[in-house]
Formats: sequence, C-alpha cells, structure tokens
Amino acid sequence: MHGGYKGYLRLAEPPAATLKRLRPRYSVQDFSLNGETAAQRAATFESERRDGRFVVIAHGINDTMQQLPLAASLRPMIEIARREGREPILTGLSRQPVPIPGRVSANQSIRRLAFDLHVPFADWDAVKFAPDEMEDPLHPAKQYSDRLVRSIVAVLDRLAPECA
Repeated sequence: MHGGYKGYLRLAEPPAATLKRLRPRYSVQDFSLNGETAAQRAATFESERRDGRFVVIAHGINDTMQQLPLAASLRPMIEIARREGREPILTGLSRQPVPIPGRVSANQSIRRLAFDLHVPFADWDAVKFAPDEMEDPLHPAKQYSDRLVRSIVAVLDRLAPECA
C-alpha cells in the first residue's frame, strides 16, 4: 500500500491516494511503510490511532523473503481491528517478475487465514499482472498498483455499497 520502490522512492500517487481518488467518500489513513514486514507492523499496530470503519492489512512479500511466520503476525492485527469495532480486510500478495521462494504458499496462507477468520479478502494474486508494469523487481508501477487498489475497492463496494 506504500507505493515505494528502489528503497527510497514512492509513486507520485501512492495506493492510499489512489483509493481516496477512486472513493472520495472514504477517509483514508495511510500507515504504510516501505519495506515493513507484518511482524514489524504487528508490534506497533495496537498503538496506532485509527478512525476508519475498515482496516486494509496488506503484508507478506517482505515476511516471505525473510522467512518470517506470516499468519502469526496477521492474526493479532485482525483481532485488534475487530476489538476496535473495525472490519479488517486482507490482501493477497502482488506478483513479481522474479521468483520469490515461498510466495505461493504465503499467499495461500493469507487466503486461508481470511477464510478461517471470515475476513474479507482482496485477491491480489488474481489481478492482471504484466512484468513490464513494475518499478523494480518487487514493486508495482502505477498501472499495476492501480489494478491492485481496484481489487480493494471491489471489496469495499461489497461491504459498504453506500460509499461507492
């Protein structure tokens, strides 16, 4: 969701800003950080001051590359969001033109967690992917990023059609 690439650059319109542009009735808070793992976010998640109805949790590639336990980090964030009275939404993993060992199983793990905990799921693995739509080997360029955001919008539109 950060829209970062090459370690220090960011898309001119990051995914959170794209979401706001596509659905102006939503108040969008962007807590994303480039390169962050779900394990790192889980450690600070409870102290964040959210005010939205929905919480999009989009983590996994960095955890997968570092062989960190993904579901164990996502689960507490889901529980915290629900305790706050918010609806968590999980995303699958975006795709890359380079092989990421464990990516397929990590994506399946996120999907399974969403199913088991009845969490809405934006299936990023199903979004049309073109290898030339990348800023670097891991991070989507604007066109691919926009399609990923539209998959979140589709979930939001199902959950809150009054805001479409």
